[in-house]
Amino acid sequence: MQRLDIATSVESISNVQQQRSLVNRAIQIALERVYQFTDWPYYLQWGSIRTTATYTTGAAKVTNGSKTVTGVDTVWTSAMIGRKFRHSDEAAYYRITAVGGDTSLTIDNEYQGTTDVVGSSYTIYKDEYRLASDMDKNKTAIQIQNRVPMVDLPPGEFDKQMPVPQSYADPIYQVQSGTKLDTYTTGTVTCSGTTITGIGTAWSSVEGLGRMSRIIIGSNAYTVKSVNSDTSITTYEALTAISVGTTYVIELRNVIVQLYQIPDAARMLYYRYYRIPEIMANDYDNPDMPSHWDWVLIYGALSMTFLQKGDVTKGTEWCQQEFEKGLALMKNKVGSFVANRIYKKQCVDKAGSRPGVGLERSSFDRRYSS
Repeated sequence: MQRLDIATSVESISNVQQQRSLVNRAIQIALERVYQFTDWPYYLQWGSIRTTATYTTGAAKVTNGSKTVTGVDTVWTSAMIGRKFRHSDEAAYYRITAVGGDTSLTIDNEYQGTTDVVGSSYTIYKDEYRLASDMDKNKTAIQIQNRVPMVDLPPGEFDKQMPVPQSYADPIYQVQSGTKLDTYTTGTVTCSGTTITGIGTAWSSVEGLGRMSRIIIGSNAYTVKSVNSDTSITTYEALTAISVGTTYVIELRNVIVQLYQIPDAARMLYYRYYRIPEIMANDYDNPDMPSHWDWVLIYGALSMTFLQKGDVTKGTEWCQQEFEKGLALMKNKVGSFVANRIYKKQCVDKAGSRPGVGLERSSFDRRYSS
């Protein structure tokens, strides 16, 4: 059932006319309410993180009270912006905000240690990574190098156990560090249909850029459907025509995860997460859910539509109730992974003389794994 079919049904039942944009929004909200209702198994997906090796080549000279670091026999690159810098074996670290060439970088805060005019050992490392742009909730992670599941710690516990992370090895702990708005603006763009073509862009290498990222061109914001190459992005929405050479802004609001031990080599980490469903931006789009449950969206959209008309009775006492019934039925049918049979036993200490007491009963309870 396409969005147009659902919208037509909603309009026919509610007798709402000339309000297609409202009805379409009601359908999208209904879909969002469906996926927020429970952890549906069909939204589970694998993601991956490619860790970055530490960089220690050469030596670094620092000055107390200065944000400038000077390298000796170093080859620092712009890819190191955002990583962390630690001088010698000090506990303090600083974020790199700019790289001025092979032997010059800028840190976010004035260096607090002792001035070093000769140059000492240092480490540039990356222990924070953006997770998938379409992630709704992270579930599990695997450190594949050593074939072990990673331990997911809450932030407070992580900071208590590792107040000064300094150990460099394959990571075994992770902590979600919230989100941080970063942007990517390199190059210019032109548009056609649902395809954005970049000039001087490198979209394939932008960490965290992917489905559900937002790209702003002029006064319009679009949702990324796929990153096809360094110079091609497909959006869900139809694009407004623009002139060649237009500037743009890609917003990166991904959840960030911090790893420990600090990765010292390029490794692959895999994680499982619940994704955000595909949005319905066009009449020909299908709901991102099992197709035989599309009728649930009709009731969800009707509830909002009737409320907009001021018909509270139909909006809440009929449509909302039917929508909630549909969600409950849907959860019972497809909202679990595998039914595990748990056979109950009675304690043999209470067996007495009654036959069959203490043996397995034929009845069972269903339990669902998560």
